[in-house]
Amino acid sequence: MDKNIKLIYCIVGSAILALLSTPIFDYAQLGMFPGGYGGNIFGELIVRITDIVSLAGFILLILFSIVLIVNNISFKK
Repeated sequence: MDKNIKLIYCIVGSAILALLSTPIFDYAQLGMFPGGYGGNIFGELIVRITDIVSLAGFILLILFSIVLIVNNISFKK
């Protein structure tokens, strides 16, 4: 049971990482740069990094979900 709880924590963390590219957090990214981030190389870098981290979050979410399902399948029947 302890292993399942750790996997659920990993799934929740991965879901939060996957939500980085949603429109809710776009305003947080843009709010750091008055007037937008278009002319600022640091702003472009932040947007690209959050997109990559969000992709990694989706991949980890899928991976941990599959591991949780496989761990809970009983093959002894």
